[in-house]
Formats: sequence, C-alpha cells, structure tokens
Amino acid sequence: MIVYLPAALFAVSVLAAYGSVGRRRQAATIGAVLAAEWSLALLVDSSLTPWAIGPIVATLLIPRHGARARSSFEGLTRRVITIVGALLVAVFLASRLPVGENPVLLSAVPWVLGALGAAWFISPIDQPERLQGQVLMVAATAAILLAAVPAGPLTAGLAGGMALVPIAGEHWRLPGRLRPGLSALLLLLAATVALLAAVVPGNVALVLFDIVLNVSSVTLLGAAILLIAGATATPIGIEWAAGLGVLTLAAAVPGLRWAALAGLIAVATTLDRRGERPAWLAVGALAMTSVLASLATPSWSARVQAVALAAGLVLMLFAARAATLRVLALPTTALAVLLVLGSVNAAGLVRVQWIAALGAVLLVARAALTWLIPDISGREVLRDGFIGGLLLLAISARDALGLGVLAAVLLLIDAAIIRIDDLPSPSSRWSRLVVLARSNWPGSITFAAATITVIAALQAGLPLGLLAALLLAALQLAPLVDHRGVASAPERPRSALRWVGPALSIGCGIAPALVLRMLQLTR
Repeated sequence: MIVYLPAALFAVSVLAAYGSVGRRRQAATIGAVLAAEWSLALLVDSSLTPWAIGPIVATLLIPRHGARARSSFEGLTRRVITIVGALLVAVFLASRLPVGENPVLLSAVPWVLGALGAAWFISPIDQPERLQGQVLMVAATAAILLAAVPAGPLTAGLAGGMALVPIAGEHWRLPGRLRPGLSALLLLLAATVALLAAVVPGNVALVLFDIVLNVSSVTLLGAAILLIAGATATPIGIEWAAGLGVLTLAAAVPGLRWAALAGLIAVATTLDRRGERPAWLAVGALAMTSVLASLATPSWSARVQAVALAAGLVLMLFAARAATLRVLALPTTALAVLLVLGSVNAAGLVRVQWIAALGAVLLVARAALTWLIPDISGREVLRDGFIGGLLLLAISARDALGLGVLAAVLLLIDAAIIRIDDLPSPSSRWSRLVVLARSNWPGSITFAAATITVIAALQAGLPLGLLAALLLAALQLAPLVDHRGVASAPERPRSALRWVGPALSIGCGIAPALVLRMLQLTR
C-alpha cells in the first residue's frame, strides 16, 4: 500500500496547486516535488533524496502573488486540456518504460512531475508560473534519468541543482566590473583545454567522490568552442552559461548530462524565446535515448534510440536560429550527439544518416520558402540553412578517418563564433559578384568545413556525398541571392575580443591543406 502513497501525495498537491494561490500554491508545488523524491527513494534507493534540494529551493525563490490572476474561458479551457494531455502522455510513457517490477503509478510520479512543468510552461498564467514550469521540467529530466540510471548522492544533488539554473538565467547577471575579467578567464581556459586536446590519450575519467567526468579530445575541443562562444558571443551577463555546456559534454551520468542541457535551454531562451519549444522537444528526445537504453526492451530500444538521437539534433537546428540558442545550445547539442553516436551500431547509424539527410533538405527548404513571403523582414539567411544541413551530414558520417568530426567542429566554430556583419545591399548583378568575392570563400573556415564534409559523406555513402556536394555548391552561390551574412551576434562592447573571430577563421581556413597533407603522409 505504501508504494501508492507518492502518487496520492502528488495528486493532492496538483489539485491544491490549481485551487490555491500565493504561499499555499508554493507549498503544494513543493509537495509535488516531495512526492517525486519519495518515489525515487522507493524505486531506486534513499541515497537519491538530495535530488529534491534543488527544485525545492528553486520553488521557494520564485515569488508568488497572493491574488488570483484573471483568466478567460478560452484560457481556462486551454490550461485544462494542456495539463490533462500532458498527464496522459506521462502515464503512457511510464507504463511503457516501467522501473523494474514496480507499479505503474509509482514509476509514473517523476514523469507526471515533468508533465506538470510542461503544462505550466506551455500555458502559464503569468511569468512566475512559466519559470516554475521550467524548474519542474529540468528537475523531472534529472529524476526520470536517475530512476533509469542510478547515481550517487552527490551526483543526484548536482543533477537536482540544475533546477536552480532557470532562476539564475532569469534574474542573475554578472556585475559589469567582473565581465572583462571573466571573458579573459574563459579565453584562457579555452586555450588551455585546446592544448590539452592534443595530448590527452583516449578517454580519461575524472572522479570526485561519486561525480564522474569523461574527458577526451572531442570533449576538450567542444569545451574550447563553448568557452570562446561564452566569452565573445553570448549576451552580456550570462557568460557563465558556457559552463553548463561543458558539463553536458563531460558528465558521465545521463541524469546530470541532460539536466545540464535542459538548464542551458532555459537560460538561452531567457532574453529571446524564439525556438524555445522545439529546443525543449530536442532535449526530451535526447534524454529519451538514455531512458530507452536502460528501461526499454532490446528488441525495439536500439532502433528508437537512433531515431531519437537524430530527431533531437534536427529539432535543435530548427530551433537555434539566433541568439544564445545558436551560440551555446546548438554546439552543445551537436557535440553531445557526436559523442553518443560512437556507441550506435551500423543499422542505427544508417537510420541516423537518413534522418540527417531528410533534416538537411528540410532546413534548406524552410530557408528557401521564406523568400516567397512578401515581407522581407521574415526572410531567413540562406547561408544558415546550408550550414545546418552540412552540419547534420558531417555528424552522421562517422567515417573511419574522423573527417566528419573535424568538419563538424569547424562548422560549429563557424556557426557559434565567427560572425559576418551585414554587407550593403547590392544594386546590380556585378555588385552581387563583388559580394560573393568578399564572402568567406574560398580561403576560410566555411569552405574548409564544407569540403571535408563532402569527403566524409562520400565515405558513408554515395547519396550522402552527393547531397553534401550540392549543399557545398549552393553555399558558395548563396551570396548571389542573399547578400546578408550570418545572423548577427548579441551586442558586446568593442574590445580586444573582436580579434578572436578573424583569428579562428584564418587558422581554420588552412584545414583542407592540413588534411590533404596528412592523407599524403599516411600513404
């Protein structure tokens, strides 16, 4: 009988939360978190109880008004449909992915906690409720994965502590006098980890009590990209969010890894909410890969994992068109998928490649279709669609020489760090040719990455290689149609940091020559 008490506590807490305001509603929300903590203790072990500290503290920090906000009939109907639909989906997933031989109602409590957060995020009555929904979604991501892949108490507490990140992104900005020093520190750390990437032998595990971090050359290169992006391209005051991306890449426990990515999405959409829902769907799809690996039957788990992995990356590319989503969330997601893709079998890799090819075509088609809209302001930069398509193909290639990894790293540097100011509008075909000549072709990072992508894709298969070649050709001719550069980066003070982008572009532009030289030496 005791195994049903967490579900009963959660049901009472949800009813109290929807029927009260102010402090009582806050207490009811904490009751829902305690119900999830109770279910974790019964499902796995009582050592996971530190997970609840983060969401409880976050809930206490969110202000609640004492008066009930006015709502229309349409608003109430939408809220009811949202919460009912989310709860049904959560119970269905819990029934398909039970934890051991436990009752479904007990296994479903962490899932329905996430459903409650999603309902408040999708149909909030005010900004605090939207923020509370993000807190619960981050906390539920950690709880579900901790139930599927148990960890130690410190790891559980750190994973639950990610629930505080949405509040930090909403209210905490680094003081102005500390920002130059932090930017310089991030660049110094980026240079250090980039040098370490050249000397780290294979995969090294760093252990601190029960917290395990995996360090490899790809992880270190990804950390360097994220640290440089955090120092040079993020909105002023949230440079610290780059640390969430680094934690996502290095964390060995899925509960900590995907909870950190969920927290990064919450921070990235604080100032600019464009694409936030596809980004959250991408986090859900990627987190499901770890849940499926632990709880699903082997007969269909591997197939669905490959599909979820590719679908999550495609969704993130559709979401990350500008702002911090593009600068931090996209590189973090792409590199995380690149690391996980190493464990996918041959059949799953073929599925990933087909989804990547389809996603590349859809990205280009979406950018092209916006040019049919009469409103010029709604047009997307054509170059972004080609870069996204090439990135998908580079990651899915997984060739024997590792060229796909190199191309993906170069493309992520181009997408997240390198920025081209808008060029003046051309007035004739000749002036457009001048724009084409002034673009970053041929001696730059984009041409280098696109060329290597074609080579890597040809090793994976002829159709993939032909698609990559078509995207490369279209990328070079894009300035004839669209004179704009990539999406503008967040405004930052003019400083010595402005040399970072050109320096990286020049350095990475010689990559094709280096690769060809290495291939000659291996013959």
